[in-house]
Amino acid sequence: MKSVLLACVFGLALCAPAVAADMTAPVETPEWTWQGPYAGVFGAGTLEHYKIHEPNIGDSVTHNVGSAAVGGFAGYNFQSGNVVYGVEGELGYRFKKSTFDDIPGPGTLDVSTGLFGSLKGRVGMDMGRYLPFVTAGVTAAKLKTFYPGGPAERDATVVGGIVGAGVDVALTHNVFLRGEYDFSFFGKKSLEYCGGGCVLEHTLQTHDFRVGIAMKF
Repeated sequence: MKSVLLACVFGLALCAPAVAADMTAPVETPEWTWQGPYAGVFGAGTLEHYKIHEPNIGDSVTHNVGSAAVGGFAGYNFQSGNVVYGVEGELGYRFKKSTFDDIPGPGTLDVSTGLFGSLKGRVGMDMGRYLPFVTAGVTAAKLKTFYPGGPAERDATVVGGIVGAGVDVALTHNVFLRGEYDFSFFGKKSLEYCGGGCVLEHTLQTHDFRVGIAMKF
């Protein structure tokens, strides 16, 4: 019996250092990467630039309007070394409706852009917690106008290009903050309000200053 106990004690003494070494060995954690799918939300301050031209009279007016906006975005990053590239889509809404009282011809016109979205390609540089990036793609917005003198309401979808730049900042392995600036430019859209003698050509540009938060999956 004593010999059995001594054998057990001797075996534990030999095994204990190995067990202790396993318990104190550092645990390997996955290396940080920006690669993978992600989704998030943003809030924005927008500067909208409207140019409205009456072709029959030949006069134009321009207006700059500030608006708040909210939206969501989702995308996928690929990573090769320090280079991060991918594709991203977004959908948002601008809240401001403006009334202009100096429109050539109609005189007064209510204008808003409301719903908007874009599909962008992007490329950035992995700097650890920071990912500065640039983007370019296509964008569309819902232009809503109302001529109370008619009365006539005309809506149209305007399509154009979008370019931007920003930085993502990692808070954890799956949560990051974003700051971004985007410039959107849309093609000219002609809308008829009261027959051929009442046509307005609308040209729109927007500057968006955004902050957002997202989760990487």
